[in-house]
Amino acid sequence: MQSTSPTNNANNHAQERILKNTSYLTIAFILQKILSFLYFIYIARSLGPVDLGLYDPIKSLIPILLILIDFSLSVVLVREIARTPSKTEDYLSAVLGIKVIFAFAVILSMGLFTNFSEYSSLIKTILYLDAIIVILDTFTLTFFAVFRGMQNMKYESLGIIGTQVLTIIFGVTSLILNWGLQTLFIAVLVGSIFNFCFSYLMLKKKLKIKIKLGWNNEIIKKFLRIALPFAMAAILVKIYTYTDRFMLLTLAGQGYVGWYITAHKLTYALEFIPSAFAVSIFPAMSAFFIYSRKSLAKTFEKTFNYLMILAIPISFGMIVLADKLILTIYGTAFETSITPLRILMVGLVVVFLNFPVGAFLNACNRQIINTMNMAITVGFNVIINLFLIPYFTFNGAAVAALVSGFILFFLGLRWVGKIIDYQKKLLLKSLGKTFISGITMVIVLLLTRDYLMIYFLIPIGAITYFIVLYLLRGITKHDLQIFYKSFIKKLA
Repeated sequence: MQSTSPTNNANNHAQERILKNTSYLTIAFILQKILSFLYFIYIARSLGPVDLGLYDPIKSLIPILLILIDFSLSVVLVREIARTPSKTEDYLSAVLGIKVIFAFAVILSMGLFTNFSEYSSLIKTILYLDAIIVILDTFTLTFFAVFRGMQNMKYESLGIIGTQVLTIIFGVTSLILNWGLQTLFIAVLVGSIFNFCFSYLMLKKKLKIKIKLGWNNEIIKKFLRIALPFAMAAILVKIYTYTDRFMLLTLAGQGYVGWYITAHKLTYALEFIPSAFAVSIFPAMSAFFIYSRKSLAKTFEKTFNYLMILAIPISFGMIVLADKLILTIYGTAFETSITPLRILMVGLVVVFLNFPVGAFLNACNRQIINTMNMAITVGFNVIINLFLIPYFTFNGAAVAALVSGFILFFLGLRWVGKIIDYQKKLLLKSLGKTFISGITMVIVLLLTRDYLMIYFLIPIGAITYFIVLYLLRGITKHDLQIFYKSFIKKLA
């Protein structure tokens, strides 16, 4: 009788845990993104392109300030807890201690800048609200980092949904009653207060963790040294993500930001898929890098392949149906957003694949490489935007995003091959099958788009794609079983 080795049992258990965490976060992200996207649609239709072009850049300051305070310490906390769970309380205490100092410094600087600026009283009020939101969110992020390090995403998933629901209830009410732009940010504050309290209570109740401020020079120096390249990369990511809208605001005007962001939002709303995978595989990849390079390669290949299978039909389908999507979702006021949406969708595949590549490099102690890659990409992105926005406005910004995505992907993938021996030919073969399936879907959509409503075209396209992919053996029964067990069964 053949016995199963302890190593195989451990690897199987780890894979099951990855799928379980992926399912929790993916379901939460799906619900959160659906609710968030519906909420954004309501905001866009209520405010119009011009006011939306002011609302979005100010709201974008929240994640920018958040990364300045967090300094990627939460990412390091996840990795170190995953590797040494016995030191969880010491690590948490030290991170909370240093974050208090960072929060004070960032908020003080922002307060002084806002107070002595020539902004209107409305904008100043919103900026002060941003500051409070960021303080709460940075500690919430730390609390949930402990759960992530222990590969328990259940409570973070509940917090995501609860926060979004409360924000939407208050935000929609404020728009209906015409309370003003600032109340949309009060709605975000309400959600942040809930998530902070929830994460704090769950950490104490479920994990029995003592939450206290501390100062341990050895831990803090270690964490800051590790976090520095993570933080630089994260700051560069924020610059990369939000530079286009601020440059559009400066070089073109609020209306152009509104038209561009409605197209960009459709792309961003889909990022819950690769994001959930990246978050869930990061702790396991960190452990596999130390204990099993074979498992590390296998995890990367599976994640890469699944995301490729999902990204191609979405990309191809939205390029064909962009006009119908924009007019159906946002209305005729945003008809100008059709072209930038099509441009952005060309690069959706690499947007998806950049998530596992980035997570892989971070998990393998190559965060400095990630930072260098992002710095190069940001440099190209800013230069391309400077050249294109004055002449092509939002279309120029979309082209800059497209080119930058490809640059980042190839820079990162080059380093993956230096760390593990993954099956390049197998992934290229899978890419060929998904591409053929995608083209078949496009042909079907082009033949039927003038006769059917978009509500029918989307399922027809999806069914066509997966039938062809299955016939080409690009997806197997085993893959379908994994998707069913991880997602459909959880939803049921």
